[in-house]
Amino acid sequence: MELTINGKEYKFIFGFGFIQEMNRRYSVVEQGMTMKLGLDSTLINFFNEEIETLIEILKVANATESPRVAEKELIALVGEMGSEKLFDLVLDELKKSEFTKKKTITFENKIKNSK
Repeated sequence: MELTINGKEYKFIFGFGFIQEMNRRYSVVEQGMTMKLGLDSTLINFFNEEIETLIEILKVANATESPRVAEKELIALVGEMGSEKLFDLVLDELKKSEFTKKKTITFENKIKNSK
């Protein structure tokens, strides 16, 4: 996914590097076992429309790319574009990537079925 922020093009990739970083941030060691909860815990907050999670997802998706986007630019983007549109764009990308598609769609369906 590409976004133009302040006239500059930024790429956001939801690939293996994205999954690795999210798992690094959200792993739990329980009885000697490491549970990698990166995407799972992120999706819970994402589907609750948590803005801070949206910003974090974008930062991590851009972390392997050049140029890197600053957090303050992402915050300004939310103000310019609107959070609803940005959530929709990110959701579309999460559903396209082979690394995030299955969990994202499964989680989305569980939420829809629980309503």
